[in-house]
Amino acid sequence: MSLPNCIVLATDLAPRTDRAQDRAVTLARGWRAKLAFVYAVDVAGVPSDAVKEPAAEVARRRAYRLMQAEVSNLGDVMPKVVIDEGNAAAVVLKAAQMEGADLIVTGTASISPLGQLLPGGTTAKLVAEAMAPVLVVKKRGKPPYNRIIVASDLSDASVAALETAMALFQPSQITLYHAFDMPYRGLIDDKVAYEAGTRANALNETRAFASRTLGPSADSLHIEAGYGDAARLITQYAAETEADVVLAGTHGRTGLFRVLLGSVALALIDDVPCDVMIVPSKGARSPV
Repeated sequence: MSLPNCIVLATDLAPRTDRAQDRAVTLARGWRAKLAFVYAVDVAGVPSDAVKEPAAEVARRRAYRLMQAEVSNLGDVMPKVVIDEGNAAAVVLKAAQMEGADLIVTGTASISPLGQLLPGGTTAKLVAEAMAPVLVVKKRGKPPYNRIIVASDLSDASVAALETAMALFQPSQITLYHAFDMPYRGLIDDKVAYEAGTRANALNETRAFASRTLGPSADSLHIEAGYGDAARLITQYAAETEADVVLAGTHGRTGLFRVLLGSVALALIDDVPCDVMIVPSKGARSPV
């Protein structure tokens, strides 16, 4: 995998999307990638078909003026403006396919005031259906990413997240984190020794996974493992290390994907204090 050639930014032109816009511009500049700003004109709530088309046209013109104002002040980065009518997620997914996007960048506009990612929201749909990685931007700031965490269950389906991290960042910037389980822990008398031994085995398995996936390049990675719930551990570790971004994979479009998406990937987007990139597994990159 190489650096992205095209980045799509999903924007609703609201102030809260400024963080995602800043990050998309920073990445496009650093990677010398094409950038497209995508805006969806949604007039589904207009009750009369007689006024729907004029309403859509008015919204298009307004969006175009606002988008042109946004892209005119970005210096050497010259984004393409894409405005289409329809559901936001569908519009972004269509644009990503048409533009050949290697990365979709979005903010957290679909997260409710209570902090939970809405199952039917735009971000959730993008994560579930996009063929390209989806970067959910939460942190303010434009500096390059320096502290990267890759969450992995050491399965073949999680290889894509690690390979993506290696393509985008330096190995020395990356921590490969594996959350492990301890079967029969309740039956063990010396739980401290049992946990220490299990953690040592988990670290060895994580190093072996990295070596199988990356070869000698894996030697520069930082390896970490912890016992317990993956989303909680990674959230805690990201906070402690002041991580810039967490990458996590999916397990395809059905079956295990739905389990992972519900229990880990969306939980990470909700909970971690930094940006999150969800990377489709290799099996999820082709239409089903």
